[in-house]
Amino acid sequence: MTCKTKRVIWVSVLIIALALTFFPRFDRQDIGPIKDYTGRINGEQSFGDAVYYMNYVEYFRGEAALNEIDLPFRYRPLIPLLASLLPIESPMTALNVINVVALYITLLILFLFLRHIGFDFGLAIAGCFMYAVSFPVFYMSTTGYLEACAMCMLAAGLYAVFRQRWTVVALIIAAGVFVKEVIALLIPIAITYLWLVERNRNRILPIVALQVAAFVFATLATKWIFRDAGDFYWIPSISTLVDNLRFRAFASLLLSFGIPGLISILFAARYRTMSRNVDRRFLLPMLTGIIFTLLLVIYSMLTAYTDGRFIWPMTLFTIPLSLWVIREKMSRVR
Repeated sequence: MTCKTKRVIWVSVLIIALALTFFPRFDRQDIGPIKDYTGRINGEQSFGDAVYYMNYVEYFRGEAALNEIDLPFRYRPLIPLLASLLPIESPMTALNVINVVALYITLLILFLFLRHIGFDFGLAIAGCFMYAVSFPVFYMSTTGYLEACAMCMLAAGLYAVFRQRWTVVALIIAAGVFVKEVIALLIPIAITYLWLVERNRNRILPIVALQVAAFVFATLATKWIFRDAGDFYWIPSISTLVDNLRFRAFASLLLSFGIPGLISILFAARYRTMSRNVDRRFLLPMLTGIIFTLLLVIYSMLTAYTDGRFIWPMTLFTIPLSLWVIREKMSRVR
């Protein structure tokens, strides 16, 4: 069997593995015993925030009023708009078809990114498997939420940062604001990477200003477009924190942290040794992403209903750390 044939087989297995992971919960069909544990409140099926995104699809089709979409969900019109253009009657299904496309695009971008930062084909594919066969992909990627699309844009932005395509990064940030505000994670990562690679310090400020301006102006645009609905801010409160001190929240966070997160702890435990063998240009932006994702999780505990969606972005940063650990272990065996 040739090397090319083996690679084709592994890619095919990856494609199938991703489908097998998201399919049981696609459109919240919750096959088999899954339905006894997912998406239910007092025994009744609950769509959670997905209701607002489905209403948004219907709004763009002229079948619902705008006041049926609460804030801040109204600030995220891009994916519902695209879903409304599909010749698919069910708003939930239309959203999830786009989510499926986003999942596969994310795998492609993740593979290219991992290759770009120095991993061979085998490790890059292993990193893609870590993403594909994971709790977030299983539990929330095709259930009417926008997280799969937000993750796709984060992955695209991350790859663009490491390719130093700063105009592309700014465009991704601007478009990402209309998907979900988590796209802001790209800004501190871009700043860290810029500081490490840009020899001309006079160029750093204009490039950073471009990324910040993309986020700020896009955010202001959403506020202006929907100004009649009032305004919305995530205000920290002790009562919200107390509400989030529940088993399901911590279980969801831990499961979404996943295998890459657990392996990356080994990297942290042996940081001095491990960091010697990793280019700082690649390592420090990943650590920046992890730190700011943790801050996002903490902020969510004080302002929102916390679950695994808030820590899922960390996967893009813990997968490289995990692969560095695995590569180091493999080199010892050899």
